[in-house]
Amino acid sequence: MTATSIVAETPRPGPAHISPTAARSYLTCPLRHYFERVARIPKPTAPSLHLGKAVHAALQAFHLASWRGLDHGPAAIERAFHSAFETLEQTEGPVGYADEAARDRSRRDGLRIVAAYLESPERLQEPPRAVEVFLTERVEGLSVPLTGVMDLVRRDATPVDFKSAASRPRAAQAAFEHELQLVSYQLLLEAATGETPPALELVFLVKTKAPQVIKVTARPADAHRKRRVIGMLEAAVRGMASGRYHPQPGMPCGWCQFRRECAAWTPGRGEVEGRAQ
Repeated sequence: MTATSIVAETPRPGPAHISPTAARSYLTCPLRHYFERVARIPKPTAPSLHLGKAVHAALQAFHLASWRGLDHGPAAIERAFHSAFETLEQTEGPVGYADEAARDRSRRDGLRIVAAYLESPERLQEPPRAVEVFLTERVEGLSVPLTGVMDLVRRDATPVDFKSAASRPRAAQAAFEHELQLVSYQLLLEAATGETPPALELVFLVKTKAPQVIKVTARPADAHRKRRVIGMLEAAVRGMASGRYHPQPGMPCGWCQFRRECAAWTPGRGEVEGRAQ
């Protein structure tokens, strides 16, 4: 890929829609968001991301099969995990495993995590209302439609999002950190169905030596929390529309794959130049 450049302050057409994932990406670091989602500079997939996607695919297979009355026993879900693990390597490019042994360890870790969920009391017990549901809705206060994909919607309309984690989360902190996503899901469900979910739910799949499955439940958002989240979403929309892509130094820099490209950014020139690796 040849050199890439952006005009950081020149107005440009804004996004056609906004998702909580895109908004969080932009608000965390506008420049990283640009490299990853606008310029699409290719980078090797991080092993943790690859593992998380394969586990997510296996859980999706379980929930869909349960919903449709198909085989959702452990053997069927294990096959779904193996299939996703290998397919993702082919469709999303190389994974940055140090060697084949590291790849095998990651595969075994994934199988243990999936098994822990299937044996957990947090496992879906009743047919869901929806699985991997994609919604696009107009929300008052947002200049573009809000979009989102919910991993699971329980029978009582509770949206559930699954998260991979390396350590056990603290419930209050986890709910606050993921407020943007959870409240966005509530906004989407309310706009689509007219119903307010009774709760907003995160299920963490923790990759410890003995994998853990931790459920974190948050109350539905009140008017204040909704305004706050809508304001965050709109701030991301306006920043993208204005072409404001600048560095946001912080803890995530320690594992960011775009540090070399970021180092090419200078204020005042109005553009960023970098070469993809």
